[in-house]
Amino acid sequence: EFRRLCHYIVNLRYFEMCILMVIAMSSIALAAEDPVQPNATRNNVLRYFDYVFTGVFTFEMVIKMVDLGLVLHQGAYFRDLWNILDFIVVSGALVAFAFTSKGKDINTIKSLRVLRVLRPLKTIKRLPKLKAVFDCVVNSLKNVFNILIVYMLFMFIFAVVAVQLFKGKFFYCTDESKEFQKDCRYGYLVYEKDNEVKAQKREWKKYEFHYDNVLWALLTLFTVSTGEGWPQVLKHSVDATYENQGPSPGYRMEMSIFYVVYFVVFPFFFVNIFVALIIITFQEQGDKMMEEYSLEKNERACIDFAISAKPLTRHMPQNKQSFQYRMWQFVVSPPFEYTIMAMIALNTIVLMMKFDKASSAYENVLKMFNHVFTSLFSLECLLKIMAFGVLVSVSTANSARQHGVLPWK
Repeated sequence: EFRRLCHYIVNLRYFEMCILMVIAMSSIALAAEDPVQPNATRNNVLRYFDYVFTGVFTFEMVIKMVDLGLVLHQGAYFRDLWNILDFIVVSGALVAFAFTSKGKDINTIKSLRVLRVLRPLKTIKRLPKLKAVFDCVVNSLKNVFNILIVYMLFMFIFAVVAVQLFKGKFFYCTDESKEFQKDCRYGYLVYEKDNEVKAQKREWKKYEFHYDNVLWALLTLFTVSTGEGWPQVLKHSVDATYENQGPSPGYRMEMSIFYVVYFVVFPFFFVNIFVALIIITFQEQGDKMMEEYSLEKNERACIDFAISAKPLTRHMPQNKQSFQYRMWQFVVSPPFEYTIMAMIALNTIVLMMKFDKASSAYENVLKMFNHVFTSLFSLECLLKIMAFGVLVSVSTANSARQHGVLPWK
């Protein structure tokens, strides 16, 4: 009878909802604790709430053990990994409370309280959609390992190349007037803003991030890939000169190509691979779910196509003997489209040719080219207006006929 009662409680309609609310309140209480002052009044109040939350979770664990059994038969409590997680979290909280109540608040017992941060994970099992997302993430980790190997291999290659390019070149003298290490000695005077003069010692220093060995190169490249502070590393690279020699602004601008290639390979290429892997895993999980409904892949593809298919529409003049129809044939022809694309590319190149302190004749030539391209694009616009008409609305066939065009599929 007691086991039937536990089974009845566990399967109540609002039981899981109540547990979810307790998990949410427990998470809020964890976030509200003051980590700086452990004996603060707020923490003392929250400690009593923690007793209540732990009691609720203990009650849930016990009745589920009675309902499902422990471990001997299929479907038992300890045959589910999520139940094992619940048991560890609750047991850790109970042990911590037991020792704290006896005045044995030692560091080892305090560490058991950290297990409370796992309480929000209890929601994953109770929300099917969230559990599906979590399962996809876990399943994708199996394939992520292979990609990580390729990632580290490419990272190692770039690190070796960086060491060959920049080893011993990320040094500087605190006195910017001294370029070589042999001259960076003794002291120098520094003039402050308030006209004060201070004597400082010249020092030959190394930048915080450098490429003097492979390990530091890996760390520097990883910092660059995060997108934080990488412009400073780029500046040091283009200013680098030779070993035992200080930087010179813009000495090797071609070194920026190294970072362009690195950004294309790592922050763009590999990140997209990871995203694609997650998406593929989600699709595979969806396929498995659809297989449970006895639908083959081709059948699902046909259903998806029937649901999402939309007819392709194209507007063309109704009278094929008219001047508008001949103009329409001209503007939709591939040679016309390729010509417009070529003009767009040439116009882009002309726009890129501007630079500071250019001669007047050079600027006049660029201005003339811009006028020519503007005229050609205006002519394109005029031809397309003549071919398609100035359509105010194409939502109905009547409005299309008023402008001499009909929808064509």
